[in-house]
Amino acid sequence: MFSFFQKKKVKEDPEPIHEENYLVTQAVDTQSLSDDLKNADLNQLLKAEEKSNYRSNIAKSIKNPQISRAVSALQLKNPFKGV
Repeated sequence: MFSFFQKKKVKEDPEPIHEENYLVTQAVDTQSLSDDLKNADLNQLLKAEEKSNYRSNIAKSIKNPQISRAVSALQLKNPFKGV
C-alpha cells in the first residue's frame, strides 16, 4: 500500500565515467609552454583583432561626395562578422 514511499536501492558499484565522451579540459602549466608557441598565439590574436576592426568602404561606388560621407558615417560595425 505504501510502497511508493520506499527509497530505491542505490547501486554500490556505479559505472565509471568515460571522459572521452565529454568535453573535458585539463589544467596546463603556462610556464612549461615555449615562448614560440606563446608568441604565435599572440600573433594570431592580434591578426584576428585587426580583422574584426576592419570596416570595408561601402561608399566607394557613390560619386556624390556628400552622399558618400553620409553613407560612410552610417556604417555600423557587425559584431557577428566572421574573423
